[in-house]
Amino acid sequence: MKIKIFLIGMIFSVAGATAQTASEAEVLFNKKQYAKAGAAYEMLLRKKPADALNNYRLARCYYELKDYESAIKHFELSGNKYPLKDLYLGEMYYVTYRFEQSVTAYQAYVATLKPDDKSLAELEQKIKKAELGVKLLNRVEDIAIVDSVVVNKNDFLKYYKLSAEAGTLEQQRIKPDSKQSWDKIIYTTERGDRRFQSDSLKGNINLFSAIKLLDDWAAPVALPATVNTPANENYPFLMLDGITLYFASDGDNALGGYDIFITRYSPANKGFLAPENVGMPFNSMANDYMLAIDEPNGLGYFATDRNQPTGKVIIYTFVPNDVVTLVKTEDSELLRKSAMLKTYRKSGVKPKKQYIADLDALVEPDGAFEIIINDTTVYRNVSDFKNPIAVTRFKEWTKLKEDLKVAKVELDQKRKQYAATEKAEDKETIARTIITLERKIESLESTEKNKFTEICNEEIKFLNTKIK
Repeated sequence: MKIKIFLIGMIFSVAGATAQTASEAEVLFNKKQYAKAGAAYEMLLRKKPADALNNYRLARCYYELKDYESAIKHFELSGNKYPLKDLYLGEMYYVTYRFEQSVTAYQAYVATLKPDDKSLAELEQKIKKAELGVKLLNRVEDIAIVDSVVVNKNDFLKYYKLSAEAGTLEQQRIKPDSKQSWDKIIYTTERGDRRFQSDSLKGNINLFSAIKLLDDWAAPVALPATVNTPANENYPFLMLDGITLYFASDGDNALGGYDIFITRYSPANKGFLAPENVGMPFNSMANDYMLAIDEPNGLGYFATDRNQPTGKVIIYTFVPNDVVTLVKTEDSELLRKSAMLKTYRKSGVKPKKQYIADLDALVEPDGAFEIIINDTTVYRNVSDFKNPIAVTRFKEWTKLKEDLKVAKVELDQKRKQYAATEKAEDKETIARTIITLERKIESLESTEKNKFTEICNEEIKFLNTKIK
């Protein structure tokens, strides 16, 4: 099970920090022992919750440990005394799809800099990308997912099950120098008379086209500058109409890494039109690419490495919309989750695997997950555990998580029922149930945290014994 876990508060308790003074916390912070420093600042904030410096330092600890939601909370509590706060917030608002807030935070930080500051150009680029995020978040496409699977990036194309009519895709690896390695993608039409491919050119990778001669292929011709930018362009796919081309680029109009773009050939202009970013949820701050649509089968595919360990990508199979249909909601949180592919419609098409409704509960063939044991140890599979007791505790913890989820759903339903009920005696009955559920959830949350601590402590104890 793919469990994306950054329960840093629990990790802090596992770290066993004993520092209780500001000076001790500062020493740990300066040594970059962020888990222990975070535990120390947590204790200090229990005494003075509004302390600006301690909130700022705790936010920094959460930031370094990649718990961005907690970091944002404490940066916001740190006030305006520390200008760097806005730089950190600009970044974290961006990666959590709060783009308008990202723009505001970056602009606030820029306002504190001198006109000749060398970082201004980079910051302006960050603001530009956040503004692009604002634009794209207002047009999130409502797509129906058929299937998703996590695979090795080096051979991900073998999981694209295109019909013969849609053409063929071939994946090769090229190394233009000792430092770079790229996918070389070759798309060939069903008739076998035309190709679009990527290849290296002057330190970048660009797109080329070629036509079939009687017994060989003509020399590939680079696509025009409207498509091939000073950045990298790769992962071409041509639709059956012969004029619509999908590809990926990591240029200025991408959110981060590769984004998927669409362009069309204009016979009148004898060239390709200016490409457009296909938007969310197809694109993210990670690498998103290789969008291919199998029109005869009514299915589409795209790959992304968002939320994936190095060397892995997740391939989504979806039902293409005949006409672009946007997510319509006034709920900003739902829109954000839809853009992040944290939630989406499930297609009525039967998949080869079980549907997956949330990336945080992604089922992988090898049962992998990601769990932080301590500052230096991360496990991604049950087989990584060395201590059988820790494995048992892990299974117990997983069951507690499920029980907690069920209880929270029930509590939410009861609260809605209470709000919709008019009779006083019925309200009183529902209120008693709500109180019982709240106590149950509080107990489950406490037990779950303790169980997680037991997992880490048992494993750390076993590892330390082996080291000795």
